[in-house]
Formats: sequence, structure tokens, C-alpha cells
Amino acid sequence: MKSDPRCIPCLVRQFERSAKALHLPADEFDALITKARTQVSNIPLSLPPNIYSTELLRLVYQDGADPYKGEKAKHNQEVKEIIPFVRKIIAQSPNPKHTALLAASLGNVIDLGTQEHINTGEVKNFLENAAFERDDSPELLKRVETAQRLVYVVDNAGEVLLDNLCAEILGVPQTIFVAKESPILNDVTTREMIELGFSTEKVTSTGTNDLGINWETLNPKVRNLMREADVVIAKGHANFESFIDGPQEAFLLLKIKCEVVAEKIGEDCGSLVCMHYLPQKNASPSFGDPTKARSGFVG
Repeated sequence: MKSDPRCIPCLVRQFERSAKALHLPADEFDALITKARTQVSNIPLSLPPNIYSTELLRLVYQDGADPYKGEKAKHNQEVKEIIPFVRKIIAQSPNPKHTALLAASLGNVIDLGTQEHINTGEVKNFLENAAFERDDSPELLKRVETAQRLVYVVDNAGEVLLDNLCAEILGVPQTIFVAKESPILNDVTTREMIELGFSTEKVTSTGTNDLGINWETLNPKVRNLMREADVVIAKGHANFESFIDGPQEAFLLLKIKCEVVAEKIGEDCGSLVCMHYLPQKNASPSFGDPTKARSGFVG
């Protein structure tokens, strides 16, 4: 999926929020914003939005910077407090596995990359009336029935606890979670997952802090795990932008937050989506070049 000119204002605002979170002196902040605005014109729109954004955000995420560290810890605590409620709703559901997928998808509202302030209580409120507008979950749940190996590509802090609950309910015997190597926005890192209590054997790194998946730099171990998996689930906008037009079949869970992605999927902004993506034979990461790979939509 290549970037669209409409992506640029959103990505610049995302950058500015991250820069503000560094709490720099005014002159250093102004210099950083000026540098970013200059760099925007040098980043090709042929890149997927997640890679375009990563290239810009590298100006912020240097020398171990983690401007959202406190926010991530807060979100983890807030979601931890509603897990018992979510677990109860799932248990009472006539289709617990489907409800678990909804719970994981609703966790995607916890996203500092697209909102100034997050109310994780929305997860609790939405859950009672949630539905997928694009719903390929029957195919996903059919796969899960016989699957032995699941690769689950997570997104943000806080919602990762809902992902863990979802994976538990899905019940695939061998589940591996894939997270970032180092901080970027409020994406969860492998270290943070282990601090939350995830087993080290069940967590592995993309190898970088690139938003979503960068197929050119992806940890070879993760690529092999995906190839060998019976099911791959990927969460959020950045992962959607990564997988579409890419080489790996996956079920994509997200809440649509922009017109560009809405048009790509064919649903409205605000819709919850569980979409089965199936690449064409011999597809490869094209970074938006339609002559190299095209998205295949199943369902």
C-alpha cells in the first residue's frame, strides 16, 4: 500500500505530538519541526504510510528516546483494570471466540499515534454493542479450530493485554507474539511485554522499531515463524498498511481511522474490521508499486 498525499498532514501532526512529548527547549523544538517539514518533501509517497511515518519519526526516536513511556504505563494499568470485565463479557457470550476478537479490535482505540487523548473506558463501553463491518471472522475462527501455530503481531501498549486475552480464548497451542524491538509512539516493545508478565518464549521482536512491519528489515526469525504458522493475526493501522500488497497471508484486525484506509477496505471511517488478506502468488513487498504486488481481498 503506497502513501497518499492525504497522509501527509496526519503524519506531520503525529510527528509534532511526539516532538512535544520530548519537552525540549523552545528553540530546539522549533529546529526539530523545521527539519521535519524539510524532510517531508524528500520522503517518497511510494512508501507505505507506516514506513513514511517511521522515516519522519526517526528524528524524534534517537538515543533511546521514549516520550510516551509514562502514557504507555498508564494505559497498561487502565486496561489491566478492565480485563476482568472483558473476560466476564466474553464468558457470557454465545460465541466467546468471536467476542474475544471484537475485544481485541476495540483495543485499537488506544492509539496515541492518531489521538491527542485516549479514554480506555471506551473499550468497555463499545464492547457491549460492537460488530465488525467487514467480517471475515468466520474464516478465521474456522482456521483456529485446527491450528497448532499462531503468530500474533501486536500493536500498542494497553491493548496488548486484550490481545493476550484474545489469544488465550482462541486457544491455539503454540502462540507467538511479535512486538517492536525499541520504542516508537505507543507501540509496545518486547521488553515491555515481558515486564507485563508475558513469557519470554512467547515474545519475539521485529528487529527494529519501524511502525507495522518493514518487510525489508524484518527479523528473519519472524518471517520464518509467519511462513510456518497456521494463522497470522495482525493488529492496527500500521500493520494493515504493511500487510496489504505484501507477501504474507494474514487476518487483519483494526478500527478504520482515516479515509485512505477506509477507501482501501471499502468501509466507513470508524468501522471495525476483521479482514482476510491473501497475497497473489509470488507477491513481494512492493512499497506501493502495483506492478510488483497487488492486494488480494478474500471474503
